[in-house]
Parts: sequence; structure tokens; C-alpha cells
Amino acid sequence: MALAITSVTGKIANGKSIFVVGTDFGTTGPTIAVFDDFEKGTNGNAISTTAGSAQVNEWDVVQNPTYSTAQAHGGSLSCQFDFGDAYNYGGDRQLSVNTTGATKIYMSFWMLVPSDSYIPGVNTEDGGNWKFAMITGDPWAESDYVIVLEGDVGGDFQTPNPWYDATGLGETGYGVCSLQKGRWHRWEWHAVGSTSGAGVMQIWETNSGQARRSCGGDTDLTTLHSGDTWDYVDFPAYARIDETAINYHDDIYIATGDNCLARVEIGNNATYTSCTNLAVCTPTAWSGTGITLTVRSGSFSTGTVYLFVVDKDGNASSGFSLVWNSTDAMGSRVSKFCGIETANISKINGVLT
Repeated sequence: MALAITSVTGKIANGKSIFVVGTDFGTTGPTIAVFDDFEKGTNGNAISTTAGSAQVNEWDVVQNPTYSTAQAHGGSLSCQFDFGDAYNYGGDRQLSVNTTGATKIYMSFWMLVPSDSYIPGVNTEDGGNWKFAMITGDPWAESDYVIVLEGDVGGDFQTPNPWYDATGLGETGYGVCSLQKGRWHRWEWHAVGSTSGAGVMQIWETNSGQARRSCGGDTDLTTLHSGDTWDYVDFPAYARIDETAINYHDDIYIATGDNCLARVEIGNNATYTSCTNLAVCTPTAWSGTGITLTVRSGSFSTGTVYLFVVDKDGNASSGFSLVWNSTDAMGSRVSKFCGIETANISKINGVLT
């Protein structure tokens, strides 16, 4: 059987639980380290590390980024990084989540450089340098990888590469990205650790002007030194002091384990690779034929959307058409089945609704 969605039960709206039925989903889903849309916070307050302060789990280390209503990809809040204060790679402007023991990590997140902002360091004598995401090993910095923007937006974009003097680790070089000021940009990063040439570093981008596409990375890499694991994901790893640089992150999702790539997403096109907007949801139960999940809206709020199941190898199903903020069952835009309100149906073709 092929990977496919055959029915969806429940209300398609932010924070609602839905049940997805289909084939070939895989027996186990991802282990979610954190998902945060920052909607639980208060404008101006430091990002919380209190248990349950993110939508799934919480951050382990927070050093000064704040909740902000100045910009948001979805909802009303995002995470603001103000690079005008002292910052160095010791980390005093950072979000970190613990991934102790991980050798496989997938993350997605939205990032904004506002029209009147810059890559940190642009307006200094040293120039722009922003290592905006890092997977860090132990001991630091033996098996660490970073993604780097140098110069301002449109300058050099370095795909996931070893940090510092990580001798013997595979490099993926430079790529081309479509990041623009004033436009929210989604990054995805998939990392597989290997001491013997079976490692992976892949990165994708999506935004309103660019359908989801690979923009760098490689396979068959040596990505870990013997005895190392990846213990933290950091945002950022490093940024230069620059009082003109105030930038934002939103909808950060990080998963680990053999099934870290497995996920459910909402998109704006029936074909996954044609989507210019995507929102990753958070599963609470997963089997080969059924997934229970919490809908995460991202910036979706109305109209027809498409649900995708992505398996552990990164293969996406065809999009299953649904209407936002509606109750659907056994197909798209269905509020009644044989004239009976779906709320009153206990089973359809043996599937509990």
C-alpha cells in the first residue's frame, strides 16, 4: 500500500484535536523535543523555561530573547532577538533545547528579518555574521554544525557546516537561499549523525515567493566524532553586536529519533513541494493507519488547506483537502454524511469518528 490519507475527523482549527486515517504512515512517529508558537507568553517578558510553557514541552536554556507582539508569523506573538546588547558565542542571546543522546534531528522554524533590520553585524566594522541555528555536540565544539548568513540579506549563505576546528567532519559548503527582508521565511534542517560516512545534513526553504525546495546540504558525510552525540539545538549559535538588528523567530518545531522526519503538516497546495506556506502539527498518537494530532495553524486562518503525512524517510502523501475552521469526515468539506450530521455518526466504514 502507498502512503495516503483516506479520512480526517475533527475540527480543522488551531489547537483542536483531529484523527487522520490512512495507509503506510509507519508504526511510530517523531519524538518532539519542543514546539513553540510563543502564544503562551506575555509581550516583553523573557521566553519562559517553566514546564509546559511552550505548546509542547519547554525550552531548557533561555538567555534574554523575549515574547513580542511587534511581529508574528501566526497568532499575535513571536520570539524577538535584539542584537544591540552584548552578544558572543558564549551565548547571551539564545534559545536552547536539550536533545541529549540524539544522532538524528529534524527542525522547522520561521524567521523574519524586518524591512528596517539587518543581519547582526552589518552596521559594524566587522560586517554581518549570524550563525542563526546550531546543533551542538559534546564536548563543544567537536561535532557541532551551524547555518550561517554573512553580509546582509542576499550575502553569503553557508549551509549546515562544522563549527570552528571540527577536524574530520564533512562539509556541505555554500548554497543560495531566497531570504528577503520583510518576508517570513521557513527553514527546515535534517541532521543524521555518523562516524563512518553515513551522515546527512539537509536544508530546505519555503516562503510566500518560493515553493518548498532544497537549498543545500549533502549525504554520505561523517558528521560525528567517536563518542559524540548532539545535546542541544541553539538559536542562534553566534551573532555580532548590532543595535540595528532586531529579528524574529516563530513556530519552532524540533524532533529527534529514528522517525524525526515523520510529521503531519498543513499546506496551501495539493502537492507538498508546491506549497509556499506550511504549518507542522503535533501528533499525540501514531500508528501505521491512524494519527491523532493537535492542529497548529501557523499563519492559516481561512479557506481550503491540504493535510500531508510525511513518513520517516521524508516522503509526503498527496494533500488531503479540508476547509479551515470546519468539521470534516471521510473527505473534504463534508459536514454531513448521507444526510446525517457528522457529530451524530459513531462509525463510518468501521472508523470511529
